[in-house]
Amino acid sequence: MTLDVRLLGPLEVRVDGRPVSFPRGNATTILALLLDDAGRAVSVSGLVAGVYGDDFPLDPEAQIQNTIGVLRGRLGPARDRIETVGRAYRIRIGESELDTLRCKAKETRARSLRREGRSEEAAAVLREALAEWRGPALADLPGRAAGAIGRRLDEYRLTLLEQRIDADIDTGLAPGAVEELRQILAVHDSRQRLVGLLMRALHACGRTAEALDAFAALKERLADALGADPNRELVDLHTAILRDQPAEPAAAAPDEPLPAAAVPAMLPRTTHRFTGRETEIRALDRFLMDAEAGLAAVTGMGGVGKTALAVRWAHRVAHRFPDGQLYFNLRGFDPAAPGAAPEDVLGKALAALGVPAQRMPAGLDERAGLYRTILAQRRVLIVLDNARDAAHVRPLLADAPGSFTLVTSRDRLTGLDMSEGAEVVRLGLLSETESEALLARRIGPERAATDQAAVARIAASCDRLPLALTLVGSWSAADPALTLSSLADRLASTTNLLNVLVSTDHASDPRAVFDSSYQLLGEREALAFCMFGLHPGPSLTPAALASLMGAPLGEARSALAALAEINLVERSSGDRYGVQGLLRDYAAECFADEVLEVMQRAAALRMVEHYLFAAYRAGLRSGGHRIEPGAPAPGVFVEMVVDAATWFKAEHAVLQGLLRVEAGFQTDLRVWQLGWILAERALDRPGELLAVQRAAYAAAERRGGAFEQAVSLGYLGIAHHGLGEGDAARVCAERAGILAERDGRTWTRGFAAYAQAAVAGRDGEAQTLRARLAALPADRR
Repeated sequence: MTLDVRLLGPLEVRVDGRPVSFPRGNATTILALLLDDAGRAVSVSGLVAGVYGDDFPLDPEAQIQNTIGVLRGRLGPARDRIETVGRAYRIRIGESELDTLRCKAKETRARSLRREGRSEEAAAVLREALAEWRGPALADLPGRAAGAIGRRLDEYRLTLLEQRIDADIDTGLAPGAVEELRQILAVHDSRQRLVGLLMRALHACGRTAEALDAFAALKERLADALGADPNRELVDLHTAILRDQPAEPAAAAPDEPLPAAAVPAMLPRTTHRFTGRETEIRALDRFLMDAEAGLAAVTGMGGVGKTALAVRWAHRVAHRFPDGQLYFNLRGFDPAAPGAAPEDVLGKALAALGVPAQRMPAGLDERAGLYRTILAQRRVLIVLDNARDAAHVRPLLADAPGSFTLVTSRDRLTGLDMSEGAEVVRLGLLSETESEALLARRIGPERAATDQAAVARIAASCDRLPLALTLVGSWSAADPALTLSSLADRLASTTNLLNVLVSTDHASDPRAVFDSSYQLLGEREALAFCMFGLHPGPSLTPAALASLMGAPLGEARSALAALAEINLVERSSGDRYGVQGLLRDYAAECFADEVLEVMQRAAALRMVEHYLFAAYRAGLRSGGHRIEPGAPAPGVFVEMVVDAATWFKAEHAVLQGLLRVEAGFQTDLRVWQLGWILAERALDRPGELLAVQRAAYAAAERRGGAFEQAVSLGYLGIAHHGLGEGDAARVCAERAGILAERDGRTWTRGFAAYAQAAVAGRDGEAQTLRARLAALPADRR
């Protein structure tokens, strides 16, 4: 029983010479995915991603299994060609039975002939390979995955065509190649390899000026469309033509044969404890299916698990890259070593791909050229881990059909997204379920099941950061005598979790990981990050940061953009920025260690005044006594509030946190004033009023003023009364009266009387007194 399967055009399948039809849709997509990896197992999850993308049906794996059954049924006597391999499927098919395999075999034969100097025979073999195409590959199949495979195969056809034209030029057929190349370039006008061939053919025909014009036209097109320059190989060819030297492009058949196809397997070991990240894995699967991608990136803060995800996914899809897998730690944020130089990385990559030491080029450009030339002939997975930024990784990228590059970085790699078309996965914290599952896998599911509440508390204390969860899980596993509840209590009671999460391994120590990002900041960005350690959180606006820094608004915005670019801060809804919990602890350490004490106090005052004056201007004032805050300190950016209710809601948690700030006599006054404003908005919420006024009263006590203490005690009495705590309410109201008499002002005594009436339940009298206070002339206050 024989098969005859053709992908290079409309899909055709014959069994023993008889055509077989398949239902268009999921069945043909799965068949195309299996044939694209002919002879290799394709995981069920990979098939799910290829068929459904992110739009999963109910029980997608069962749907895949059912569709495999349909395919086997249609193949009839060839049904056993689709094999089940664990949780994967593989199609068994010979080279002579599949057109893509025949093409690759002929390409290999042609390369061998070129190395032997038999270019005419090589061109003939390549013509045979190109004759396999009957039209656009898989053009009749619907769906994104089939379309991606088809585009990649058609890209492969262009590569074969370039090789055939190159061989034709070698055999003296340059005149005919010129016209053919012009027709192809009319469609692919920015394909640099084709332009290089045209330049070479024109030069061989004695039409040097036209060859130089072709280079100039391409240079202009690239600059206009991409803001890029021609590659090194084309520049070298241009120089050779200018010097009237033999025009041999670097990527053409070299004088020496390319190295034997070494198959590197450099991926680090993956852990069996890897947990979650299903959404991100599906996204990477989808990018791999897209033939136009070829480049993806995983970005996120330090410790969020970028490397673990990249390595896990790379092992999962390694079977799709028969020519090997390359892995390099670029050490862009490594606290123990400088970043890896691209030239050194390329040297290691070329050695892994089989280039002997005596053939190793010396410079960066030369190594990059040879690297791209070799990858153009192979299907290789490249993982570039821990890149500093887009500039760090750009020399290591290759436009190689069939290969795929995955980059990880704390930087957001906006440059790769914009200029290189990289698909980017933004990696955040684990979900609660994933966090608890990761802990359970580390300490053992049986032990975790005995105290699931403690596991949840531990995960929450670790802020769902994989690095912290893994470290705590390792401690717990190493000390089975330590109960999970005891560990949870210890983590919950610490004021700075970084003092608990300490490891002798710098790569596993959160403080060391965060420090490696902080040390790369400029002076302005470092100051901005420190201010997150002062700010109570959970988030702030650029205007608030400008006040904390004592800097113009534009500088604050620029600093936030730089911090967000390396994932030290996260932009949330609206124009707000926050930091993850452990990073906030680290920022607090930096604030204490890096900022002078006098500057700390000044920043705290500016911070409180920023919110105080915004609240004041928004109309959030006390109902019975208008606060006159005077002028703000130098450097305070007074924010104009358009919608008071919206502003107060957005800043509610921040305002509550500000009441706990202790930074000197003047700041205590501003904290107390802010507490008074907040009290009037919390009269109908006695629990919140109690918390606000306890903090305001503490600030008033530190200042020692009778007026401030009397007002806060009056509000405390009203709060206790609202909570049904009569005795506490009466004590506070009585003390407010005593302090009001000491203060001596009419308004202060009136406010104490209002509080005493409210506490006694004399609502009518309290409202009357409140109205009188509001109407009291300023000179009698």
